[in-house]
Parts: sequence; structure tokens; C-alpha cells
Amino acid sequence: MSGPGDGTAPDRRVGELAALVSAITAVVGLLLALFGVPFVGGSPVNRSVAAPVESPATATATATATATATATATATWSASAVPTNSGSPSASDVPEGWRRVGEPALTVVFAVPDGWVRRPAGAIQSTWRSPDGTHEMSVKRDTSYGATPREASVGQLAWYRDTAASSMAALKAVTHTTRQNGKDALWLEIDYHWAGQTEPRKRVEVFVAGSAGHVYQLLFDTAAGPGNRNLATQRELFATARAHLLIDRNAP
Repeated sequence: MSGPGDGTAPDRRVGELAALVSAITAVVGLLLALFGVPFVGGSPVNRSVAAPVESPATATATATATATATATATATWSASAVPTNSGSPSASDVPEGWRRVGEPALTVVFAVPDGWVRRPAGAIQSTWRSPDGTHEMSVKRDTSYGATPREASVGQLAWYRDTAASSMAALKAVTHTTRQNGKDALWLEIDYHWAGQTEPRKRVEVFVAGSAGHVYQLLFDTAAGPGNRNLATQRELFATARAHLLIDRNAP
């Protein structure tokens, strides 16, 4: 049997050694903390590892980049929503797939897609239809509603809203300011359907003042189609025609 005093010296030495190791560890930890060096797997003093850390400069740069990206996206959306034509259309060759047409009686020159068929001419307008009947284009010169784009657009829109006269129903219209032929102009956008029908249609029309009190109108009228699939083509047609509209001209 062992007496009550056996093993006391070894136990004391083990305890002293453990205390020494603990003290050394504490001192090393204190020194590392003072110099800003974290333990492996640990975190700096007063800093959580739950979320990434950004310096003030990094945070500012991130916020600036986010704001810039948002502003760019908004500007891009706005620019695509309302087409503009700030300069004068070019008299150069029209794009492939288009041809230039002159209407001396209307003193206007414009471009028409190849294959489009001219409808019976009127006294104040020239109208063309796509081979499949999806799109219709019209160029008009008129003095009926006034000598400014605003007067002409207001008068024309009032006529469109008269279903008995225009056969247009459930009409919703938005007017935008724009530029055409180097002048202030108005761009009218209309969603509607023909009276007695349900197929949605869209009409886009630009009004620009010419000489002698005339106002020129360039429009495209389109059957929207399933999922509005035809409206992207309408925007392209409208933009190209606007770029090659020459007002107060007698010949190509």
C-alpha cells in the first residue's frame, strides 16, 4: 500500500510545468495582440470574422462603383425608351434593304424598305405596307391642326380618339419631346386596337415643322403580334426612316 505522501513531488513538478507553459502562452498572446498579429485560426482584436472587412477606401470605392453602375443602367434604359434624332438626316445612300423615294407634291424625300407596296396616294400623304401586312408606314404633310409639332400632334391625337372617325379604340397615348431634322419635334406613341377587333396594335409617329406652316408626320403602325414580337422590328424601322427623312425637298 502506498502512504499518503507518495507521489507529491512529481505531481508538484507537473503542476509547475503546466503553470510555466500557461504563462509563456499568455505572454506570447499578449505580444502578438500588441503587434496586431492574430493567432492562426483566430481574428484580430475587436474584429469579427462573421463578415468580410473593408477599409474606408474600399467601402467608398464599392459604393461609388455601385452608384455608377446604377446610373449607367438608368441612362441606358431611358435612352432606349425614347429614340432621338438630334441632327439633320443624311442624304447619303440608304441602308441595304431600303430604297429612297421622293414625293414632289409633298416636298419630302424618305426611305422605304424593299418590297413594301405603295397604297393609293392621298393628297397629303404617302402610305406603304409591308408584304405580310404587319407594318404600315406613312409620310404626311399637313396644315390642318396648326403650324407647330405640338399643335399638330394635339389635333391629330384628338382625331385618333374619335373612334367613329378613326376606327381606333381603347387608345392610350404618350408624347415625348425629341429632335428631328435638327429641329425640336414631338414623338407620339399610341397603343390601341381597331374597333370591333381585339388584336393589339402600336403606332409611333414623329411631328416636325417644315416651311410655309406645314408640319411633317412620319409614322409606323404595327400589329403587335404574340408577345409583342413585332414591336422590336417597328422600333428599328422607325429609327431608320427617321434618319433618312428629308423635309422641304422636291427630289431625292
